[in-house]
Amino acid sequence: LLGQSDRPLGQAALGLLAFLALAVAVARLLPIVLRALRSEHDLFLIVSVASGLALAGIGSAAFGVPLALAAFVGGLAVTESPEAAEARRRLLPFRDLFAVLFFVAIGTLIEPGALGRGLGWLALFLALILIAKVGVAWALARLVRLPARPAQLAIGLGQIGEFSFVLGSAAAAAGAIGDETYVALVAAVALSIAISTVVVRLVGRPTGPERAGQGDPDHSVNVSQHS
Repeated sequence: LLGQSDRPLGQAALGLLAFLALAVAVARLLPIVLRALRSEHDLFLIVSVASGLALAGIGSAAFGVPLALAAFVGGLAVTESPEAAEARRRLLPFRDLFAVLFFVAIGTLIEPGALGRGLGWLALFLALILIAKVGVAWALARLVRLPARPAQLAIGLGQIGEFSFVLGSAAAAAGAIGDETYVALVAAVALSIAISTVVVRLVGRPTGPERAGQGDPDHSVNVSQHS
């Protein structure tokens, strides 16, 4: 997280803090600029994207922050405003493209040889996801009696997302973890996202009695009368 491993710890920490201060300043000033450009569709979109990319580049080049982490913070700075909803709406056409590029990038990072040597790490990561995330989310949902299917909610929250990939990339760049561990982490990210996307829909399907109740007019009437 502190960037280049050859820098002193204090200097790296100061660089990270300075970059975070810059990101906060951009998050404060950018809404003013976007508000003035609301009527300019193309310029609004260019400034939104360019601000995040420029902040990521400055964080990596000037402050020594890992590029993946700087890009993540740059995206947060762009969306941290009331104008973020408008920016996200105009960026929607690029969402699927970026999602495809993300998974393509993950695929290119998985070296089969290193993955074979890191199968133990992969099994450990998947077990931790299942126990520490899915299991805990399911138990909490049952405990507080949320108005949702506990299993579906737990599976939907159980995946490890892009920030884990950012942390893994930073750790690998700093030499804190080996190639086998990093590849296993990337594979765990991809598997958790892919599996949870499919399983959460299967768990969310109504069961036999629920399906019968949904198609029964008398059942619907009784439910509405009791409610």
